Amino acid sequence: MLGPEVRIIVAWLENFDDHASFPLDDLIPETSTGLEHLLNFAGSSCKGTAEPGIVVIYVHPLKTGLFRIHIRGKPSVAIPLVDGMVVSRRILGVLVRQTAINTCHRKRLESDAYSPPHVKRRQKIQDMVNKYRKQMSAPELYTSLFASGVR
Repeated sequence: MLGPEVRIIVAWLENFDDHASFPLDDLIPETSTGLEHLLNFAGSSCKGTAEPGIVVIYVHPLKTGLFRIHIRGKPSVAIPLVDGMVVSRRILGVLVRQTAINTCHRKRLESDAYSPPHVKRRQKIQDMVNKYRKQMSAPELYTSLFASGVR
């Protein structure tokens, strides 16, 4: 288990300038999952560009009915949303959700410990083969198969 690889926080800002004074340090303890000791989230500061494991997506409503997006952290090309983008109300929810999902997937794929599911399956099957393998000739195999069914 890798633990909480990345945290996504979506914040609504009535005043766009509030992103500079957003109380991220106060919010981090409230997002506890109990697995923080695995990645040492607790002891670091989140000022400036934020801790590598935290991405904040700020949403600010404009007077035109559109929404300005500001992203703090390292989403590592987690499109569809990018910093400074202006989107409509109709597509806002879908784009924020997809950006959060893409950020989490990207972070997992960039991890050195990550291996794709097919590689994990193959390794597990190989482990079972090695654990339960018995070397025997073809006649011994057939004898053991049919002899166990006769009893």
